[in-house]
Amino acid sequence: MPENIPAIQIRGARQHNLKNLDLDIPKNQFTVITGPSGSGKSSLAFHTLYAEGQRRYVETFSPYVRQFLDRMDKPAVDRIDNIPPAIAIEQKNSIRSTRSTVGTLTELNDYLKVIYPKLARAFDPNTGEEIKPDSPSSIVDWTYSQHAGKNILVLFPITISENATTAEVFNFLNQQGYLRVLKGEEILRTDDTDDSNPWGEASAVIIQDRIKLTKANKTRLHEALEAALNFGKGHCSIQFQNSNKESQIRGFSTEWHNPNTGFTLRPPTASLFSFNSPLGACPECRGFGRIIGIDLQKSVQDPTLTIKEGVIKPFQGERGAECKDDLIRCARVQGIDTNTPWHLLPKKDQEWVLKGEKGNADKLWKAGKWYGVRGFFDWMETKAYKMHVRVFLSRYRAYTECPACNATRLKPEALCFKIEGKSLPDLWHIPLTDLNDWFHNLKSEIKNQESSSLKHAMSEIQARLSYLNEVGLGYLTLDRPARNLSGGEIERVNLTTCLGAALTNTLFVLDEPTVGLHARDVNRLISIMHNLRDKGNTVVVVEHEEAVMRQADNLIDIGPAAGEHGGNITFHGPLHDIQQSAINNPQSITLPYLTGEKSIKPPAKRRKSRKKLSFTGAYKHNIDNQNIALPIGTFICLTGVSGSGKSTMANDVIHRNLQKAFLHTTDEDPAFIKSIKGIDHISGVERVDQSALTKTPRSTPAVYAGAFDAIRELFALTDEADAQNLKAGYFSFNSGAGRCERCWGNGFEKVEMQFLSDLYITCPECEGTRYNSAALEIKLRGKSVADVLALTITEALEFFKIPEGEKKSKTLTLKSKIHRTLKPLLDVGLGYLRLGQPLNTLSGGESQRIKLCQLLSKTKKVTENGQLLILDEPTTGLHFIDIEKLLKVFQSLVNAGHTLLVIEHNLDVIRSADHLIEIGPGAGTAGGQVVFHGSPEEILTTDTETAKALINDQSPFAIDSTSHSSLSTPHSNSIQISEPASTTSKTSISPSRAMNSSSSPASQDQENPR
Repeated sequence: MPENIPAIQIRGARQHNLKNLDLDIPKNQFTVITGPSGSGKSSLAFHTLYAEGQRRYVETFSPYVRQFLDRMDKPAVDRIDNIPPAIAIEQKNSIRSTRSTVGTLTELNDYLKVIYPKLARAFDPNTGEEIKPDSPSSIVDWTYSQHAGKNILVLFPITISENATTAEVFNFLNQQGYLRVLKGEEILRTDDTDDSNPWGEASAVIIQDRIKLTKANKTRLHEALEAALNFGKGHCSIQFQNSNKESQIRGFSTEWHNPNTGFTLRPPTASLFSFNSPLGACPECRGFGRIIGIDLQKSVQDPTLTIKEGVIKPFQGERGAECKDDLIRCARVQGIDTNTPWHLLPKKDQEWVLKGEKGNADKLWKAGKWYGVRGFFDWMETKAYKMHVRVFLSRYRAYTECPACNATRLKPEALCFKIEGKSLPDLWHIPLTDLNDWFHNLKSEIKNQESSSLKHAMSEIQARLSYLNEVGLGYLTLDRPARNLSGGEIERVNLTTCLGAALTNTLFVLDEPTVGLHARDVNRLISIMHNLRDKGNTVVVVEHEEAVMRQADNLIDIGPAAGEHGGNITFHGPLHDIQQSAINNPQSITLPYLTGEKSIKPPAKRRKSRKKLSFTGAYKHNIDNQNIALPIGTFICLTGVSGSGKSTMANDVIHRNLQKAFLHTTDEDPAFIKSIKGIDHISGVERVDQSALTKTPRSTPAVYAGAFDAIRELFALTDEADAQNLKAGYFSFNSGAGRCERCWGNGFEKVEMQFLSDLYITCPECEGTRYNSAALEIKLRGKSVADVLALTITEALEFFKIPEGEKKSKTLTLKSKIHRTLKPLLDVGLGYLRLGQPLNTLSGGESQRIKLCQLLSKTKKVTENGQLLILDEPTTGLHFIDIEKLLKVFQSLVNAGHTLLVIEHNLDVIRSADHLIEIGPGAGTAGGQVVFHGSPEEILTTDTETAKALINDQSPFAIDSTSHSSLSTPHSNSIQISEPASTTSKTSISPSRAMNSSSSPASQDQENPR
């Protein structure tokens, strides 16, 4: 760091569990903050550093402006010096509006609105003719190119009053200096009539000039056209003689008008290409792109069927038999093969079947033409007064594409403007990787025509598209709704937006940007963060990814443990000599993993099972006719590059179809599958996601785990409670008589501020304890119920420890229940949570682990069939040591008889799985295929992206893949890979070594029975 750039100086940081920290963070450098989950990383990065930077920036605005801005509380710190304005980019997607898309988030839509009015050409939607406004110069060029040497008339129209007489019209025109008028095919003079009869028409065509198209008259024609367009209010015409000596008139207009059809367009403006503007939004759906109506796609429930076999579900009954015959007859006329499966038909043929030919459905039916599935439903809507018809239609009703704009969100006029044959919605539908190439070619074609504003817009578009591809989001499209993005995707989208804004001297605080990113794309993301740093910004990242730590300029390790045992700096500095750093900082638990002294070892044995849960013929998004099989009673890892289709496979194909099979209600329709086999091998399915456990602060870890009931029972058994005849309900802060009556057990009060954010202040009555003074006087071994709720889970287990030799009693039973419910929380690394901490303050990863604990606490050895548990990236926010604990929980769940399916990119989790399934080979349309299934050893013999990541990783890969003894007998062909002799340094596996170590993969058909 240059000497003249002062560091960000933090003195006396005490936020949450931070232990009065003093540290300097170098400016204009890339700093990574790491440490165990709950050690205080976010407290330092977000609640101290970012909070102070944002607070100072917001304080520069007026009170009126500040009421519209999110404000954070002043952190508990003595002082922070030299802090620049701060921006936090978190992995949290709080967007709920369908109007927000990837295009609006990245501001690419704003730049596209700029280039379309400048570059787009307009076309008549009916004839395909190009429409463009005329000018005197363009009319002159056309006239001389078509009729050089001929005599022509330059004409323009004027409006005539209904009651005007011919004499009045001629008198007016004569006063203006015009001597000739064209009426029909006759030329009349304005100075030789006194006709008092009505003019008879609403307009008159005035002859501006008679010109012979010679070279000398070119300027004269230009002047005549200028005058004609001026007086004709943008309209004029040329009369000439064709080859048959007949007079013809060709009209011209400065408007976007097709003189041949009369079709007129609105002049292109930026607002016309915005679905958030009333000028551009489709009037039917108001720019949302969807309305509630008949979903035509629901009529195709089995895409493997042919038209003849009845692929259109509504036509299979007696009601639609005649329509099916009409479809087969019209399809043959159209040249569509009725024996080809639906999913193999061209897109245009599918559209023809669903939407039919253009025109009124009733007239098409009478003419023997195809009216489409849409026409059938339109006819059924006319019978909706019948109850059974309404029930029938309800099966196919959903949020559907708006028929007026075909889900483009824009008015039809906007779709007439195209660049290189593509309308704006066409660009929205192109994957960002392909869109980047398209704009690169476009820029080279228009290089010599660019204006300054166009040049700026084009450079911004290409820069932002390049950034989006570099962070591994090339599979997204601009019309992808922002609310459907994962936390990691939304974070990387926001990161590219900041890069595109070209900010300098700014503090960027990022929360695990590698979440959801395959190892293939991590290095590209690192280069993006280096790019941000090189522009003169300070980048602070909370991260656990080893590759990111190694590429940082500065590493801060917070620890050594979580909660009360964390909050200290165990290492701070660059990783120049990592071995020496580990020796000098023995408290750091991160450095040993970076040096190779410690590592997460794969299991000694792999489980194998003959029992399988199989899904065949799956269709959804980019997954097309795929089969997937899950070995029952094993730990399965579903992996693949970002956007390849893992979540679609796990959630839409597997989870929702199993919910449907077990008769559970689902919020969305499952993906189509041909069949499920082996469902009798499991007792149910449960998806353990990272959604919030609750939105209310009244639920706490003790309440959720079920330990608080036993704690309240123990307080009710004390002598003081027994003397007052108090029951367990008295000690509930949600409804008991012992709760504070002022804050109703919340522990805080909300104060609404007129010009500032609402304040939440500690209740002055109970001082945040949630209980009244009478309840606090009752003590259990010297602690009140509020004191117990303030204990961490680790401290609570020690407090309620069962002494050896204690006799069986109700107290012993209650303590056993507390241990049984809280111990799983400790096992998954959540021992730092306090019993009374509100659950709505937990991160997504913490919420997911608490859900796992609930499963673990009620799980005993399954005697028959276990459940299928589905987890989506459970290692989010976890340190190496926390991942090791989590893997033990996974193994416990599988040992109990459950089947575990985990979507994950973490290489340690991949190595620890019994069975791998990789979706790929690429992202978006290039993915959606099952490219590998087998053991972690067998994948090393392939060329998939995950295999490359495992081979290139520096971690030791030492596994004995024999079957788990409790689940199967050893296999004769099982793979044996011995542990390395020393673990003091990490071993690199070369491709040749990896291939040799897996030279005899066990055949999937020879797996031992469970």
